[in-house]
Amino acid sequence: MTKTTATTNEIKVPFKKLTLDPMNVRKKVDHSGIVSLAANIAVNGLLQNLIVRPGGKRGHYLVTGGGRRFRAVEHLINEGTLTADFELSCQVRTEEEATELSLAENVMREAMDASAEFRAFRTLADEGKTAAEIATRFGTTELIVTKRLKLARVSPALFDLFEQGNMELSQLQAFTVSDDHEAQERVWNNLPQYYRNGQDIRRALTDGKIAASDKRIKFLGGLDAVREASGTVICDLFSDRDGGYVEDAALVEKLVAEKIDTASIEIAAEGWKWVRYQAEMDYSVMQSYGREYPEPQAPSIEDKTQIERLEQEADAAAERYNDTGDEDDRLAYEAADEAIDELKAKYPPTYSDDQKLAAGVMLTIGYQGELRIERGLIDPADQKAKAAACVTGSEEVAETATHSKALVAELTARKTAVLRMELAKNPDIALAVAVHSMAIKTLYDFGAARDNGTVEISLDSACLESQIKDAGQCDVLNVLERQRESWKSVLPLDPADLWDWSLDVSQKTLLDLQAFCVAQTLNAIDHGEGYNKTGVDHGDRIGTALGTDITAHFQPTAGSYFSRVKLDVIHASLVEACGEEAAAPVRKMKKKEAAAYADDKVAGTGWVPSLMTFTDEAPVLEEGINEAA
Repeated sequence: MTKTTATTNEIKVPFKKLTLDPMNVRKKVDHSGIVSLAANIAVNGLLQNLIVRPGGKRGHYLVTGGGRRFRAVEHLINEGTLTADFELSCQVRTEEEATELSLAENVMREAMDASAEFRAFRTLADEGKTAAEIATRFGTTELIVTKRLKLARVSPALFDLFEQGNMELSQLQAFTVSDDHEAQERVWNNLPQYYRNGQDIRRALTDGKIAASDKRIKFLGGLDAVREASGTVICDLFSDRDGGYVEDAALVEKLVAEKIDTASIEIAAEGWKWVRYQAEMDYSVMQSYGREYPEPQAPSIEDKTQIERLEQEADAAAERYNDTGDEDDRLAYEAADEAIDELKAKYPPTYSDDQKLAAGVMLTIGYQGELRIERGLIDPADQKAKAAACVTGSEEVAETATHSKALVAELTARKTAVLRMELAKNPDIALAVAVHSMAIKTLYDFGAARDNGTVEISLDSACLESQIKDAGQCDVLNVLERQRESWKSVLPLDPADLWDWSLDVSQKTLLDLQAFCVAQTLNAIDHGEGYNKTGVDHGDRIGTALGTDITAHFQPTAGSYFSRVKLDVIHASLVEACGEEAAAPVRKMKKKEAAAYADDKVAGTGWVPSLMTFTDEAPVLEEGINEAA
């Protein structure tokens, strides 16, 4: 609507012929401020004209702008300082401009009450002005105007509660998710007072509707996808996210199914045995599936040569930089390393055709609305057949093993003892171990805990002494025992007093005690035949995180290692530790002589069997069924 500016007529009007205009947007007034303003007017007079429009009677006017000044003069009249005949300077405006002028003046002056502003914007909108026009006139944004109009159109009964201070703004905002005034009032009246928060109000008004935060809506690409399919969307302008709700759940399911079908056809074209969709991933069912993993691709001869050349360049640049600190050498190293990554990226691990023929793909929608694609799954029925076929292969491995079960168990028990000792001294890592163990059992399925942990938070503790020969001579076990006795000396004798003790000591003491207790639960012992493989693997990761140097706690000797392995293993060990030349004489020695020889040669070299080391990738542990000769 085009704004028309009326001629401004300045007139004097007696107070008794003035009345507050009902279109004046300010409904609440700070009365203490009125008294202060009245005192100022009593001394200095009225310094600014009132804005008025003609009233119902001839010579009478309605005060559209200047309500606070009007009330301040009224206060002076009531006190007897002025009379009702006191004349005030006024500017006469048209009725059409009344609400707009009132709002404009209040925006420029004292901050107006929120409810008054909401009503004012609604009045302008009811007169035909658009949100954009209102925003332009009052220097705000169209979104803010739209939000305030939405608030002003909540049930009048509820808006009155807000205006009277009996409802918070967050509660009023929550009611805007529905335009049904009857439903709004019913929710307010039926909700217990302690449930009348924004979240519960929204939940009650949108029961049965699908929120924009639902993973299915995110999967479709947001609410716009529903709108494009002619679905009804209820917007929530006051949500922290892209707020809104969809009323037609059946339409959402239809759109999701269509998108899943498209993805399934594309993935099936890769050559998989089967492709399935699971709306909610049931991890208890997923445990029964086997798994194929993608195989690395061999680079071309040309790229392989290039990678080897770049690796040499990177190593040389790194050595130079370590010696000189020259920035050019650092940049040369980074450039070569980046080039290596680019070349290797050309050969990502892939599934072979044979793997695809034996495995399938499970599709599901992730929590953030992403399409999750689990490739390489073996159907439970196929998995049983695959397991049966592996029996023969396992027997062949056992026949060629180089370490006996007993030796592997002892060495990994020693390794576990070192882990326990070191972890007990590192509360930060112990905290991570404990939280990992609890979270994986609380927030994931049973299979995840089975496949990813070595800690039993119930504090079960495997007996290491029974696995270690001459356990009484093991220094690490002795340290663990001293740690145990040290803690027992500070804990209360009566376990009934332990709770109060726990509340009284410092957080550091609790963290240190937790570290010791968690450390005792570690079990990275390998008993052969794949038993406790996940415990061994997880133990390696913990040892790596601790930065544990196993050589500081274990040295292979004739008694602890060499006399208990075959002659060719002694030879291979010496090659690793001392080189081929030092290892050569072993081939002509008898077992006992070779063991003593190896004991002497490896002393001080820092060499230990590979199954005693800690790596991010679990080592391949060799198993045997008979003690070595």
